[in-house]
Amino acid sequence: MRFLLAVVLATGFYLADSGAQTQDRVPRYMERAEVNHLADSATVSASDSRPLAQAVTALSEEYAWTIDFEDPPFYSKYDLVDDTAPEWRAAHPNAQGVTVISGGAFQTRFPETDARLSAGQEEYVLDIIVSDYNKSGNPGRFSLINEGNGRFAVVGSHVRDDSGQEQAMPSILDTAITVPTETRDGLQTISAILKALATKSQTRVELGLMPWNALVRTEVTVGGQNIPARALLLQTLSLIKTALYWRLYYDNDVKTYAFSLLPLRKATNDASGKRTLDFVR
Repeated sequence: MRFLLAVVLATGFYLADSGAQTQDRVPRYMERAEVNHLADSATVSASDSRPLAQAVTALSEEYAWTIDFEDPPFYSKYDLVDDTAPEWRAAHPNAQGVTVISGGAFQTRFPETDARLSAGQEEYVLDIIVSDYNKSGNPGRFSLINEGNGRFAVVGSHVRDDSGQEQAMPSILDTAITVPTETRDGLQTISAILKALATKSQTRVELGLMPWNALVRTEVTVGGQNIPARALLLQTLSLIKTALYWRLYYDNDVKTYAFSLLPLRKATNDASGKRTLDFVR
């Protein structure tokens, strides 16, 4: 059940009576964000309940950039919207329904003279993307963290409270935790970090989508006392040969974070326009 919950969260769906969720919700969003290259700039167009996450994923796939993404804990009516099927609501007027983050369309533009932007331009471009998002009226405000070694994180920093006012929310991954220093496989190490984080923060943090083979086949020695969870996660991933980035999504309906690790991939288009995603080693 714990794993099922995590997968459900990580893929954008919710643990509720299946009849409570609308079946036609997804078509009002884009399947994926689009990056379009112009003469001296590029645009990113997204439409999703998490449009910034969708835009960040598109940039990651376009340029093979390693970009982590973290939700803040959205909880108010100003950042969430009811997504319960009307028929189910009519039959269950007093039951808890399904909410989703109330995101929508988002578009941003940044200078680009070469579709193969260098790694040195990554922070500059991501700063523009995050700044434009924060002005877009979509839920939450985010900040950009340079995690070192060409890795960045887009981190939720503010939500709106029940009165509609902005409220600062530190990232849960900045919580200082203690994990015994031991040699474990990668999956056991990630699990130990998340378990310690859940205990310290008193918030459920579940495993989401994981590259099982890459993790269980790699032994790492990681741990420490009073170290931010983010630092321990970065230390672990630096020892994994597969290039991975994380998505940390929050579901207010079940008050739970799902932490997923996904392989870095680069998009290419052939002469006919067919799009493929190749793993980045």
